[in-house]
Amino acid sequence: MTTPAADAYVRLDTHPTHTSAVTATITGPQRERARAALTARGFEALDDNTLVMARIDHEESQ
Repeated sequence: MTTPAADAYVRLDTHPTHTSAVTATITGPQRERARAALTARGFEALDDNTLVMARIDHEESQ
């Protein structure tokens, strides 16, 4: 039995300037499902391949 190929890859990382935010970069031919799942869980789209989720429950240190 062969292993099914991944339709999309999601890379999660901390935002470079806001420590309370997480970025998700989606690559692959079938990004729509991954994008929909992340959006349903609170991520906001920045463009077709990048989403961000910010957690704002306190002031960030400068």
